[in-house]
Amino acid sequence: MSSATCASRLVAFAAAAAASFLAVLLVAPCVVLPTYAAASVRAFGQEYQAIMESAGTGFSMLYRDMTAPPTSYQWECTPGPSTQYSVAYASATAPYTVSVLASTLEVTRPTSTPGVSYSLIGMSCGYDATCGDLKTGASLSFSLQVDQIVLVAGKVTSNGITNFMPLAYYVVQSAHSCSGDNIANVTTAFRVGTPSVWTELWK
Repeated sequence: MSSATCASRLVAFAAAAAASFLAVLLVAPCVVLPTYAAASVRAFGQEYQAIMESAGTGFSMLYRDMTAPPTSYQWECTPGPSTQYSVAYASATAPYTVSVLASTLEVTRPTSTPGVSYSLIGMSCGYDATCGDLKTGASLSFSLQVDQIVLVAGKVTSNGITNFMPLAYYVVQSAHSCSGDNIANVTTAFRVGTPSVWTELWK
């Protein structure tokens, strides 16, 4: 067999293989990769820093202070109506309003002032450092799952002037973790199994 014939056959084989590979790509189902803490936390941090900078050059220097874990671990809590979950928080109304429903946690910042609008960002992370997608909007909804930390921040715009809002943490626990006095201990959420979350948040 001549070298020219071999070369032509190799070219034909390569073309056929490429066509077959392209066909597989076109018909193969899309694979959705899971979102892990590193990507979600970084996206949250970058978005929050951008909000800070939109309030004024240099405000992002406050980022670490605003995202530090809490110093007190005895929080108020609300049991959910399903008796499976409870949600602990430093405040149920400031700076955001919290509603604990049967299977979801709703976080919002209502306003009735003309010319004032709020935009929130948030995400939910497990104690094992896996997180869901970054959420944005005037009102955020998170599925209730035991041993989850929900982070929410945002911005307020009034008459064209933007300012950033503080970061709030909400901890989803089992219903019995909320005492009869509506107090919960959230030490585990912030001291055990979460260092990678804070490491990524502060990058």
